[in-house]
Amino acid sequence: MEQSKKTVNRQSIVFALLHGATYLPATWLLKHHVVDPPFSVILAIVPVVTFAIFVFKLIKAFSIMDEVKQRVQLEAIVIGFSLTAMLMMLLFLLSLCDLSNPVWFSYGHLVGYCWGFYFIGWFISKKKYGV
Repeated sequence: MEQSKKTVNRQSIVFALLHGATYLPATWLLKHHVVDPPFSVILAIVPVVTFAIFVFKLIKAFSIMDEVKQRVQLEAIVIGFSLTAMLMMLLFLLSLCDLSNPVWFSYGHLVGYCWGFYFIGWFISKKKYGV
């Protein structure tokens, strides 16, 4: 059982890294219009597929965690989601005031903020439970 836990955790980490390895180059290539439009659609779909596989592997890893680790992950996701929702509301309201800055807060940046908010929640929750 211990070996399967390590394998499942390793797979989720590998697919998280694979997603990052596909998302960042795809973003750069699409931003700079390096590829033709038909291929750009395929290039835009690849990071979404790798992220879907990562989420599947993460859910599988979540199912074999003990209760405390599950609680830590759940609280990290809730904190991350809440902070992301607040940021999106703020950006929407600022855009209504014509005060938004797309250089710092575009759709592409929201992915990074989501990850950052998740890790903030993870850190808070780990300190709370002493894990």
